Amino acid sequence: MRPKIENITDLRGEISRLRVQRLEQEVELTKVTARLKARLHFPVLVYTKISDFFIELFGDDPEDLNKKKENKDWVTNILRVGLPLALNRFLFPRSGFLMKSVVAMVSQKAAKNVNKDSITGIIDKVTDWIKSSKEKSRKEPRMADYGIPPDSETY
Repeated sequence: MRPKIENITDLRGEISRLRVQRLEQEVELTKVTARLKARLHFPVLVYTKISDFFIELFGDDPEDLNKKKENKDWVTNILRVGLPLALNRFLFPRSGFLMKSVVAMVSQKAAKNVNKDSITGIIDKVTDWIKSSKEKSRKEPRMADYGIPPDSETY
């Protein structure tokens, strides 16, 4: 419920009350984000350690990794996240943890090969195919034949 503001002092009081309320909400949000960061610190740490282990295991050079990161675009990043989620959600909904992790690894490897250029190339091929099929199916418009020759007149 809004307080009734009748004069300038009421307005200034309401403005100061809203500023205090905003500051309280900001403090609460900073506390919540700090708690979330504290909760997510350990899983992120474990993920980085595991990824570093696999990098060392397969012998990827850090310079090569930087080059690979430069070659990735937004389509690749979306597919690396979305493809495993979609496959596990729709194709393997009742599979176990091991199967879902294998699907996630395989689909992420497959998504690395897909980028904007490959998507636009496929779209261009499909549009060319559609355009060529429309050109083949078009026929010249036929003149309507009503049985009377166009140059005939009766005298």
